[in-house]
Amino acid sequence: MKIKHTFLVVALLLALASAATWYTLQERSAHPQIVWTAGLSPDRVEQVEAFHGWLRANGYVDKDGELLFTVRLETTDNQSALIQAVSGMAGDLIDHVPVKRFAPMGVLEEITGFARENGLDPAAGYGEAAGDLLMYGGKQYAYFCNLATRGLLLNLDLFEKYGVEPPPEEWTPADFERIGREFVRKANAGRPRQEVFFSGAMPQAILPLARSLGADVFNETLTAATLTDPAFVRALETYYGWVYRHHLIPTAAEATSTESEGTSVNSEATPQLAAGRYGMILTGRYVNMDLRRFRNGRFRLAFVQLPEWEYKNLVTTSRNTAIYKGSKHKEQARLFLKFLAAKEYNDLIIRSSDGLPPNPEWAEDNPEFRTPPGREFEGDLHDNELKWTLSIGIPESQSPYYPLGDNKLSYAFAKVESKLASPEEALKQAEEAINYSIRSTVEGTASLQEEYRAACERQRQIDRRKAAGEKIPAGWIRNPFYRKFYRDRGMLADH
Repeated sequence: MKIKHTFLVVALLLALASAATWYTLQERSAHPQIVWTAGLSPDRVEQVEAFHGWLRANGYVDKDGELLFTVRLETTDNQSALIQAVSGMAGDLIDHVPVKRFAPMGVLEEITGFARENGLDPAAGYGEAAGDLLMYGGKQYAYFCNLATRGLLLNLDLFEKYGVEPPPEEWTPADFERIGREFVRKANAGRPRQEVFFSGAMPQAILPLARSLGADVFNETLTAATLTDPAFVRALETYYGWVYRHHLIPTAAEATSTESEGTSVNSEATPQLAAGRYGMILTGRYVNMDLRRFRNGRFRLAFVQLPEWEYKNLVTTSRNTAIYKGSKHKEQARLFLKFLAAKEYNDLIIRSSDGLPPNPEWAEDNPEFRTPPGREFEGDLHDNELKWTLSIGIPESQSPYYPLGDNKLSYAFAKVESKLASPEEALKQAEEAINYSIRSTVEGTASLQEEYRAACERQRQIDRRKAAGEKIPAGWIRNPFYRKFYRDRGMLADH
């Protein structure tokens, strides 16, 4: 009994202390503070400081010159952010938000009208394809913090050293093998074992390879996985050959056999490019955040597309921020999104090379973006990534019925790599795993069931039209790859 009494006294004292602290903070500042769950990195701190400066420059201050509100950074992972949002405890602004996962849960504030009125409409920026990263059900729920469309970054000094002609901007898998074999042969001449590789590991290339033959992970309505398409089999076999038959790309064991020089946004790949062990790596302009810090980062660069067969495409990704639907400071949060489209924020992203700026208007015809002063050796990295994002960049398709972000292609490659399955078997297992998860998600989520049934019926209509050689209404297609692929191929009934 005495212990219980003591506990209650301590609890009361702690409650009073918390209340006093809160009251003191309120007395110190009468203005609200909104929370951005974006982590505590130096880059994010700098971005918050820039936002406060933007607020001040645009007159968001009281009569004493104090900001009307401020932003506080908090850190959380993606899953924790979703749990917090569903439980009503999320911050005002959620960073790194996958819209297709979060929007169906009802935790994001719709911003379609606000975005259109304030220059945040994706169609007015990077276009419909990239804009799919911000949309769900025809409505906009987020805005970009930055974007990336990854290609292959070359160390041109190595190509010159070994007397190998570097690849062109566009090339085929046959080109990759021909040039790669020459590079590996010359780079490793006289060595007791292979130490230099044509490229670092890039299993992410399997998807663009398959897309170049007209296939995607999900069908047109995102209701089922389609990984058993022959295009994926060919793509997986081709990539496996680059690793194990031609030894152009290191195995997982080979990639980790040499100590990396520091940390990197590309794991071990960037230090190995700088050290001359890889001729190229899969990355985007964000790699400069590493290279500019490396003591041996000043070498001539070139940026080329992934080798592909027919339909040219690259995968565009983005870091998005959305407003939490339960936020009590939505007006202030909207101002933060407006700041992300403003020149001040975009200039910050351009200077730091932290991906592509959210608003391409501030990069186009901007010499500080295309050829940063004093960094001419970075070559066409900046210009090409912007160009590709505006022309051939397509986000990875994400199904609202599949709660995971994993497209299972790395899983399939690991199965083949470990000799546990053939490419056909591995892809069949991956497809079955995704479709099982879709069925389970729909069965357990009442709000998705009617929508899913309607989408499946629409898919049957699409399949009938395709079989008959008829064009397909654009509004029927939810998969961003097929929407662009069919439009480029003249297969849509309306535009």
